[in-house]
Amino acid sequence: MSTATNRPGAAGNWLNTTDHKRIAIQFLWWTCGAFLLGAIYAIILRMRVTSGLVEPELYRQMLTQHGVLMVFLFLVPAIPTVLGNYVLPLQLGAPELRLPWLTRLSLRLQIAGTILLILSIMFGAVGSGWTFVTPASLQASGAFGLLTLALVCVAGGWLATGLNFIVTVHHGRRPGLGFFQMPILSWSLYLTAYALVVAGTLFAVLVIYLAAARGAARGPFGADADPLLWQNYFWFATRPLAFFALLPAVGVITDVIAGMSRRPVVGYRTVVGSLIALLGLGFCTWGVHLIGKGQSPAASFVFAALSLFTAVPVALLSFSWLSMLYRGSVACATPTTFAIGFLLNAGIAVMSGLMLCTLSASSYLANTVFVTGHLHYVMMGGVLTALLAGLHYWWPKMFGRMYSPLLGRLSGYAYIVGLNLAFLPQLIAGARGLPQGLAKLPAGLEGLDTIATVGMWILTTGLVMVISNLFGSLHDGPEAGENPWGAATGEWNGAKGPAAESPYGG
Repeated sequence: MSTATNRPGAAGNWLNTTDHKRIAIQFLWWTCGAFLLGAIYAIILRMRVTSGLVEPELYRQMLTQHGVLMVFLFLVPAIPTVLGNYVLPLQLGAPELRLPWLTRLSLRLQIAGTILLILSIMFGAVGSGWTFVTPASLQASGAFGLLTLALVCVAGGWLATGLNFIVTVHHGRRPGLGFFQMPILSWSLYLTAYALVVAGTLFAVLVIYLAAARGAARGPFGADADPLLWQNYFWFATRPLAFFALLPAVGVITDVIAGMSRRPVVGYRTVVGSLIALLGLGFCTWGVHLIGKGQSPAASFVFAALSLFTAVPVALLSFSWLSMLYRGSVACATPTTFAIGFLLNAGIAVMSGLMLCTLSASSYLANTVFVTGHLHYVMMGGVLTALLAGLHYWWPKMFGRMYSPLLGRLSGYAYIVGLNLAFLPQLIAGARGLPQGLAKLPAGLEGLDTIATVGMWILTTGLVMVISNLFGSLHDGPEAGENPWGAATGEWNGAKGPAAESPYGG
């Protein structure tokens, strides 16, 4: 008997599905929703700081919510849950992720975490900062209990996603597909999965302990504990995720450049080795965030030296990308525009990160908005740019529709120009010594602030163009071919994506 929940596209069918394609599409809505909410906070903060109308307590609360939304609900899960859930089984030749119930569980945990976070804002926003530094986080007012539940749910979603990817790669590959025959995106998702499992578990435990310390006023993170203890644990758990979220982004960009240049990956094993090195360094360099914050000089020297080694795998990856572009038959298309933007923006992120890894520079820059600018280049210039490149590349596969190529390229230009105008002034202001967390700008920085504000609006315009172009194509876009890019990876060799299953048709 046919019911509403059994009809293709019915709401009940989508909520209870274990299909990796449908779940990936739902993750797209939820992660983009978190990003848009965080972006609204950013716009309000920018306008009110520029006008000097923001109160210090409200400013701290908005900064906290902006950071939590952008880092934990977007930066970490965006690429693995959207592109990873959708593309990984197709590249491996698997009909489904190996543990479909974990795919559905990860989505439900993401939804629960998002709803709980919104409730925590409604019942009393926390203003401790997104890193929850003690003892400030123990004293900050707000619905910290709801925030804790939200973060535990989100971390549980990371754990479920990571376990699913690991099991799928080990037991879901088609016969004859060896580890060193997998596409680079599959490799990056496989390695990221280990970070999701380890860091997700540890982060959930840490947040619970912190909430207990707020209630009992004692414990390992209590008021009498060493503040550096929390920061050591926090950065050990989050650095591989938040600051090495570029790992899955590298996989996306590598596959996009290879597909758009119609070339195999140059230095395939070198690229894989570089990804493994970046993952290892992600777990070994957490102390670089504590330079100039009370950490011993000897420990700071060791962490700074280890962090500088990241330049080696990054240089090898860059050589591979540039070689494919130089020798390839590059298509002048929207994915290429965003891939080139990634190379530019990620290059600035890496260079500013190396400055923060240098002891002499970091001791001066560590508490300035230079760190804020660096983080935004990692998140917006790296992860978001890679996500947009991947979405434009795999959109015909996901929905069977093609967007406007002209509007796509124009949106890419606006996005890249706006991003650099918005965040490069933060690097300059940080080099001039502007501290983090000021609710009102000091005199003498009005010019940089004006440039950043103009850049923010150009960046916003570019993102609006992206959204209208992609989602507009679902209604009136032309049908895409089986392989519009002429790519060679496994997902393009099978049937077209779930256009018939999608609520948008195709």
